[in-house]
Amino acid sequence: MLREPLLHFVVLGSLIFGFLADAEGPGAAVFEGRIVISSADVDRLALAWTQRRQRPPTEDELDSMISEAVRERVLYREALALGLDRDDVVIRRHLRQKYEFVTQDLAYDTDPDDATLRAYYSAHPDRYTKPPRLSFNHILFSPDRRGEKALADAKMALQDLQTAAEPQRADLLGDPTSLPAGFDGISDREVEAMFGPGFAAALLELQQGRWTGPIPSGYGLHLVWLSEKIPGERLAFEEVHQRVKDDWVYDQRVNANEAVYQKLLERYEVVVEPLFAIAATEEGGS
Repeated sequence: MLREPLLHFVVLGSLIFGFLADAEGPGAAVFEGRIVISSADVDRLALAWTQRRQRPPTEDELDSMISEAVRERVLYREALALGLDRDDVVIRRHLRQKYEFVTQDLAYDTDPDDATLRAYYSAHPDRYTKPPRLSFNHILFSPDRRGEKALADAKMALQDLQTAAEPQRADLLGDPTSLPAGFDGISDREVEAMFGPGFAAALLELQQGRWTGPIPSGYGLHLVWLSEKIPGERLAFEEVHQRVKDDWVYDQRVNANEAVYQKLLERYEVVVEPLFAIAATEEGGS
């Protein structure tokens, strides 16, 4: 009997099933077509978010985390079904990555023709355009230092600067800042990253060669002298051919993975239990 192949298969199969069934925790059925996101799971997701961000997640953010947890479990189980866990000590997320790696190469073409790439290039003009570039000087009036007087002080300084023929030395009117007093030929995206949303867009509308403002930023209020504005320029297809191909292939990979995942998801019943713990906490605090 010890030499009987059928006995070997039964014993080995039992061991493998026991290992896989234990992978998701006690009582988890790896191949059961049902995924349960327990209230304890949702609690852990919300708590982890709160610890990282120092605030509770919004409803949309929590839904996004739950969707990601479902995706992780679906692809984890499918990876186990393919045996991708063999000969490797893995965790659920690593198995997901393995499964996506296996499926992505089977699901899309990596050698698009020229017509396909040109169509993609035309459909994504913003990706292949040189950003506008700006050269400017600025003077900061900080509400942290001046309080409510910051706006009035900025407007008064602007009146004094109306006759100025150049931007030099005007920074002595404002407050000290860690930012340079002037910038030469930086992109609107770099301006946005340093000064915050809307600042670059406001600069693009300014008249050159005069002090203007005040324009708000994350630092305070700024008077700005715009000395040069170079508009954005569309790059020729031939210049960015390889970039277009790389982007197209990347998008195909993402879309292929999503299509495979959505097909797999149809095989499962997803259950998300109510978040009783958070509801009880909110009622207790109200």
